[in-house]
Amino acid sequence: MSTFPFGLQLYTVRDHLEKDVQGTLRRVKDAGYDYVELAGIGLHGPREYNAMLNDAGLKAVSSHFPYEDIVKNTAATIETTQALGLQYAVVPWLGGELCPDRDAWIACARAMDEAGAKFRAADIRLCYHNHAHEFERLGGQYIFDLIYESSAAHHLGLELDSYWVQYGGADPVEKLNQYKGRCPLLHVKDMSADASRTFTEVGRGIMDWAAILPAAAKAGVQWFIVEQDICAGDSLESARISAEYMRKL
Repeated sequence: MSTFPFGLQLYTVRDHLEKDVQGTLRRVKDAGYDYVELAGIGLHGPREYNAMLNDAGLKAVSSHFPYEDIVKNTAATIETTQALGLQYAVVPWLGGELCPDRDAWIACARAMDEAGAKFRAADIRLCYHNHAHEFERLGGQYIFDLIYESSAAHHLGLELDSYWVQYGGADPVEKLNQYKGRCPLLHVKDMSADASRTFTEVGRGIMDWAAILPAAAKAGVQWFIVEQDICAGDSLESARISAEYMRKL
């Protein structure tokens, strides 16, 4: 068994899910996963989707929800999260359309903080998931750090995406050390060695897992979520290769 409890972000196999949800969930189980992170449940209700997960032998620990649902439809999103039996809800993206400047980033961070207090009262932890643009600087400061400086640790945690941290020019280990105790979720995502720096299966790229994964465990990461945004071949096969790497650690 892997030292690092891992699951699959189902966005990885979205092409299969679009055609056959139940069959794909069963194949995710066959690929070596017991746990998953959701990227939405489509037209299915939460209890219906949870029943499909149970039928496949999978357990969802977290899910991505749009920022607007988290901060504007908080009660309904909490209800969905509870119906799915999740421990974590994650805001997967904020960008220039909502955050054109420093003040807007601060305002969004504070809105997530306010929503996070309500999630915490429901025994759910709210987190924010980064991409590379949060490692642009505003007034000499990473946007990434501005978000967490403008919110309370017990209201807004991190889902640190290791690939995007490195792509943005920062060090995943340094960020894990900096936010020790505030990062329950880590996206385990590998980067190709060529000039494109595109996505590849975990263990087949240049990410320094020998340093990142132990640092994450020491920082308090509870779940190591495998994700591959784009797969050159079949996405389920890519997921299987990554699961095999995680099991061997």
